This record gives sequence, structure tokens and C-alpha cells, in this order.
Amino acid sequence: MELNGKVVVVTGSGNGIGEAFAHRFTAEGAKVVVTDIEADAVERVSSAVGTVGLAVDITQEDGVHAVVDVARRAYGEIDVWFSNAGWSGPRQPGDLQTNDTWELAWGLHVMSHVYAARAVLPSMVERGDGYLLQTASNVALSTQAEKAAYSVTKHAALALSEWLAVHYRPKGVKVSCFCPGAMNTRMLRSNGFPDDSPIMQMAQTPDQVAEILVQAIAAERFFITTPEVTTDSLVAKATDYDAWLDGLTMPR
Repeated sequence: MELNGKVVVVTGSGNGIGEAFAHRFTAEGAKVVVTDIEADAVERVSSAVGTVGLAVDITQEDGVHAVVDVARRAYGEIDVWFSNAGWSGPRQPGDLQTNDTWELAWGLHVMSHVYAARAVLPSMVERGDGYLLQTASNVALSTQAEKAAYSVTKHAALALSEWLAVHYRPKGVKVSCFCPGAMNTRMLRSNGFPDDSPIMQMAQTPDQVAEILVQAIAAERFFITTPEVTTDSLVAKATDYDAWLDGLTMPR
């Protein structure tokens, strides 16, 4: 899909890669709708790209509907819904984390995607065109031993994208899942990695990630990732699951 002239909602577009996507998609000629839970960030980014925005909690279905209404009033039917908002949380090896952590991760990484699909799919199916794009993580291909809720819900995000693709690609709706590696954003830096650490050195910048997304959307690829990510973990699991698990076991 070419983005020129398309109406594109980007959740989590108040900072980080979401902000970069808003700028880059606008440069491609898209009519971008900015949404984030942080009101100041929405105002800043929407003003910078010259568009509309709404500060809202997309873990609530009413919040998603509010964004849909803003987009339709401003520009018409939504062509691309990019479920990009995410939350990582602190590293807690061996900890199953609190119910609040699980509820936030599930609501943001899974249910917000479900709410968006419910809201925009009927129109997309009727037109025989549209695009659902969800951000998961390369963690969805493996696991992240020190973040239980993040790891499990990112697996679920990829599974939901697969389900949507199976059911709706035959009806003309494009579906993609973005499973990137490390990205130099506030979320990654919150983990306290020093600038000279290997993970920070290999992390893609938001602008680099935005370029990858634009090319992948044009090609309408289902699986989108960053250059350093491979499918080796999937192959290892399929070959010898026990050996794969043993290789990931956290030290006692």
C-alpha cells in the first residue's frame, strides 16, 4: 500500500518510534491521526505534523472509538490502523509480576488491537481495502525471561495478527505484524542500559525504524522486523524445544 492520501491512525505516537512514524507517514503524504495517553505529547506531535490528535487510553474500548470518531470527522474512513502503543515495565527475573502489570500489558498489547479491529474492519471489508498493522516484538519469536507479562502478551499480539491475516487478507484487508529488535527509545533506555552497552549500540533509531516500516507497508509484508532479528529462535524451538528452553534458563 502506498501511504500518499491515506488516513492513518498511529497509537502511541506521542514519542519514540510512534512519533517518528507520524512524521514519516506525513512526509509520505498520509493524513495521520496522533493518539497517545500523554496529552502534552499528543499536542506537541500533532502540532508539529499539522494534524489532529487525541489523548486517550486505548486499553478501554470507548477510547478506541473516540479516536475512530476523531479520524472520521477530520478525514473520512480510516485506511490504516497502526496499533503501535506498548509498555515494557521493569526487568523482574523469576517474578510473575502483579495483577496490575498483567492487566496493563494485556490491555495494551492485545485488547487494544482487538478493539481497533472491531471498530475499523467492517468498513475495510465493505470497501475491500484497508490495513491493520500491529507492533509486537522480536520477543514474540522467543521469550524475555526477565519480563513475564511483556513476553506473554507480545506472543499473543503476534498470534492475533496471524489470526487476523488468515481471516481478513482474503477479503482485501492487509495485515502486518512488526516484530522489531532493540530500538533506541525511552522504553529501552528506561531499562538502564549504558550507552556503550551492546544492546544500545545495535539499537535502531526511530528514524531508521520508520524507514523500514514505510518500505514494508509498500510491499504489504506480513512479518516486519529490523535487520538484526532472525528467525533462528523459531527454528531452534521447532528442532529441539527442550534444548531451546535449556539455553534460555535463567541462572539461579
